[in-house]
Formats: sequence, C-alpha cells, structure tokens
Amino acid sequence: MKKQFWYLMLFVFISIFFVSEKGPAAQKQDDVYQVQTSLESSYRTEMLIPKIIIKAIKKGKWEKITYPIPPTDVFVSIDGKTKYAIDHQMNIYDLKKKKVILILPSKVANQLSKDMKKLYKAHYGTLITWNEANKVLPKYSTFRVLDLDTGKTFKVQRRAGSYHADVQPLTHEDTKIMKQIYKGTWSWDRRAIIILSGEEKYAGSMHGMPHGQGALQNGFPGHFCIHFQDSITHKSRKMDHAHSIMIKKAAGEWLDHTEKLSPPEIVDAAVLSVHQHDWFILASILDDKNRELFRENIKTLEDIEVIKRVSDFPDTHDHDTKLYIPITVKLYFQKDSSGAESRMVTFKIYRASLEEPWTMDLKNLIDQLK
Repeated sequence: MKKQFWYLMLFVFISIFFVSEKGPAAQKQDDVYQVQTSLESSYRTEMLIPKIIIKAIKKGKWEKITYPIPPTDVFVSIDGKTKYAIDHQMNIYDLKKKKVILILPSKVANQLSKDMKKLYKAHYGTLITWNEANKVLPKYSTFRVLDLDTGKTFKVQRRAGSYHADVQPLTHEDTKIMKQIYKGTWSWDRRAIIILSGEEKYAGSMHGMPHGQGALQNGFPGHFCIHFQDSITHKSRKMDHAHSIMIKKAAGEWLDHTEKLSPPEIVDAAVLSVHQHDWFILASILDDKNRELFRENIKTLEDIEVIKRVSDFPDTHDHDTKLYIPITVKLYFQKDSSGAESRMVTFKIYRASLEEPWTMDLKNLIDQLK
C-alpha cells in the first residue's frame, strides 16, 4: 500500500512539473508568424505568436472587404495552417473569408510592431552601400549567397569588381546549386539575395549569366555580378533599376519603397515583374482595381516568357505636379505560342492625388501585348 502511495505521489509530482513547464494554455508550436515574399516562397522565417496577438485575432472586430488583400510578406499560421496576413499598416486580414481587423488595441498594436521588427531583422539582409560592401567583402573573400525566393544557398569567392562585386561559385557543387536557382538555364535575370558573411547578413542582387574571366575550377565559365545599394554597371556607369528593385526586396524595404517610385521606375518594375513572373513585385505597384484585374489575367501574363525594355525613356518632366503621365517605350517580348517581336507600348501611369503613390493601368498594358 505504501509503495502504491509513493508511486501515486511521484505521478502527481511529475504531472505538476510538466503542467508548470508547459502551462495549461501553453504556446502551440504551430501558432507562428511567417515572413516570406509569397506563400509559394521556399525561404521563410517563423516566430511564435504571443498570446495577446492570438487573442486579438480570435476576438477582434472583423469587417468584410470588397477589395483585394494588399500585397504583404507577413502571414499568420494558426494550428499549422496559414490563415491570416498582416500588412504594413498593421491591418490583419483573413485570407479565406476576406475580412479585416482595421483597429487594434494600442497594446496589441505595439506588440505587433515589435514583433514585425524582430521578424524582418531575422529574415532580411541589412541594406549597405557599395562602398561598405567593398570593405566588408574584400577581394578573394568567400561568403555564402542565399536566394530569397528558393531559400537555396551556395558559396562564392569575390574575384574583382570596381563598381560591384565580380564573383564565382566556389566549387562544382556550388555551380550546380546556382544553376538550380535559375531553373537549369543561365540567365541575366536579377534575383534578390542575402549575403551571409560570418554573423552578418547583407541585402544584394545577382544575375545568373557567366561572362568574362574565371579562375576557379568550378565548372562555371566566367564570373557573375552581385550589386549592392549604389552599385553601378561597368559599361554604363549607371545604377541598374532591376538590381535596385531586388536589393530593396532583399532588405525587406520594397513594399514601403513603392510609395516613392517615379513613373519611369513604375514602368521598369512592371517589365521586370512580368519578365521574371515575380507577382510580389507586380502586385505591389498596382492599386486595388488593377490588383483585381491582375488576379483575373494572371494566365495571360504567365504566357509571356520574355519582356524587356529596349529603348530609353522619353524626356518627361514635372512628375511632382501631374496626376497622369503616358510613357511610350519600345518593348521586346515573346509569348509561349508565338515568336519574338518588338513593339512600341504606352504605359498609362497615374495616381489618385498628388499625395498618393504612382500606379499603372494594367488592362492597357495587357491589351497592347496581345
């Protein structure tokens, strides 16, 4: 009897210990924030959600919306299922029911703001200038490149570069991984990357086309380029808009930066996003009406395999005083079912007021590319 009593007491003690450790309302391991540039992105960062946020979601005042959920990179997974999105104004959206919580208690909003800063620091790279990168990543240094969309990483060595970094994959295996990122074909396409060097993470952009000289035994016929903030190309001595977009994306600053884009930058962002099928970039430069149109016409846009701007921008002035600017440029494009062609295309760039960001008429663009 004594023996049974002590077994019973031991069981009670162990039970109390585990309850006190985990708690009756302990944080579930599958209740997490998720940071990723799209729900399809393989690279994501997770962090447990505080109880105060879960309570706000479950007991918040939800309102039905008739407009598309704004582009965002912060999602919420409850019970292992991604159900909500949080935009940069701290509005919480129900992805399936198309509802929103627009007003949060100040304590909840403050907690959410703190959590977002932690998530961004963990997920994205630090924005540094080329002058800073040139010092912290000197010639012959080795570091790791992380592709923001696929999450794949490979090692490289910087070999040269006066205005940006000329680098090479370190080994044959690194070359293989880099080619996988580009779906088996070398390409000039820009990709948002994070440079992992020691304990530091830097925002950058790379292309995937071997060119010039190569010195390493790695199966990579030449070198490729990595750009940082303020980098310029060797040939034009100008900043490359496509690299600039991807650098902002790698730093987690793109969504906020869209409010500052000029009409020509809207054009380049649109062309880049359609060419690379980067719908995170495209959705971010559209207003509600055009985002709805984008969802309805995504197959048409996916059919475009190549699209490039092949002419300079016309001289346009007084952006600050206008609400509408047509910009005509020459585009080279190719679809799945047709040959390549060049065509003059007019982008209709507009904004609702002088305080609003620029956007574009997507239907007008699609009609001209048919």
